[in-house]
Amino acid sequence: MKNLFLLLIFLLGGLNLANGAKSKTFKVMAQPKEASIFVNNQFVGYGFAEFNRPKKKTDVIAIRIECEGYKPLETKIYADDVRSSVSYTLQDDGFYRATAASGLVNKFMTVTLDNSLYTIDEQGTINVTKAWRLLHQILLNYFEEIATTDYSGGYLQTPWHYKTFQLSDKQMRTRVTVRDISTPAQVAFQIKVSSEVASAMAARHGEFTNVDRIVKELEPMLQELQTRLGKMHSL
Repeated sequence: MKNLFLLLIFLLGGLNLANGAKSKTFKVMAQPKEASIFVNNQFVGYGFAEFNRPKKKTDVIAIRIECEGYKPLETKIYADDVRSSVSYTLQDDGFYRATAASGLVNKFMTVTLDNSLYTIDEQGTINVTKAWRLLHQILLNYFEEIATTDYSGGYLQTPWHYKTFQLSDKQMRTRVTVRDISTPAQVAFQIKVSSEVASAMAARHGEFTNVDRIVKELEPMLQELQTRLGKMHSL
């Protein structure tokens, strides 16, 4: 009987030690391995994090995992969680798969027009009708219409081109604005490709913000604007 009592004490003591060791820390593993892990809004590591388990029963630890190209994940760890570790795999974000980074968006670029696209008469009057026609041809391959055209004022703007993405709650919109800044010394257009993004909820209220990315289906348009009209360079 005495031996049985001692065995019971030993087993209970071992169980308490195991539970105590298990409750000291909590491990979080994430895929992809380059994913950033935040604990209570504090960065703690890439792909792996270990931190102290909440001590009070009412304590909660907020976990956030994020990585470019994937949907961010948010969850909570409660003090009474019996697990010692968890593993998460982030889901692809279709926004990043369907867009490409670009340093040409959201700023005016100057295109010095090719000599074949304009004329200058003896009085110095510049005629860029050919350039406008070519610009229309290029843009109408990517936009259903041109929203505003004012040849005399030297201005053109497309409507917004909206794009939603599978496996993403983001919406993106793109438009092109063109200004004729020609002088006899330099016959040129300024072109701006505006690129903005918003969450599905924010998009309903028109709350978009600039993003240095472009929808992949519009990448050829950037190439055409750079090569078919003339020579493009930054302001």
